[in-house]
Amino acid sequence: MPTPLEDHVRAVLLERDRGKKIFEAISGGWSDFKESYPESASWLRKSAARNVFCEVVWKRLKLIAVEDAGFKVIEHRDTLSFLIEDEVLLRLKHADTALVTQNVPTVEAQEYDDHERDLFGYSDIQRVRLCYVLDQYETEVIWAGIAAHNKGRLLWKIELSGGGAEVAVPDLLDDLPDAPNNKSLIRPKRSGQEDTAKGEDAG
Repeated sequence: MPTPLEDHVRAVLLERDRGKKIFEAISGGWSDFKESYPESASWLRKSAARNVFCEVVWKRLKLIAVEDAGFKVIEHRDTLSFLIEDEVLLRLKHADTALVTQNVPTVEAQEYDDHERDLFGYSDIQRVRLCYVLDQYETEVIWAGIAAHNKGRLLWKIELSGGGAEVAVPDLLDDLPDAPNNKSLIRPKRSGQEDTAKGEDAG
């Protein structure tokens, strides 16, 4: 099983505006969720809101597959995964600002980013996570993108926006040892800040 390559995954996202469409599935899904479930802020279990939101986003992601033959929906084990060009496997996950997923660390979850293991009957594909990050009050999505891990260690991240897959901006702090454990990797946009791609738009 190959270790995920940032340049390759970014190229797959840029093709057919996939990065933009995936971002819109999350951002639009959040709007749908808040409109359909205004009482969610009072729910006693935060995980309940995340599970319902996941369903909303899944439905939007399935619509991408209707027009994109290279974007496939895989239904298995009471969940959905998405396979792009038979090369990149995505799973939607809620994450914190260090891009650590907030799900229970099951054996399968730990094996997902152990790229020495085949999983779900697939080999020679790159497994990454489609992450969304909420603010501290869980009222807004402050970041959405792709994160690749290897045995619990963050390898790289790609931010998604209305412009598609944004061009990476070097961050010297990311090179520090154990950076994910020492600082937040997500910096919420200031109010009024434009949500535009910093470079190349999705093609």
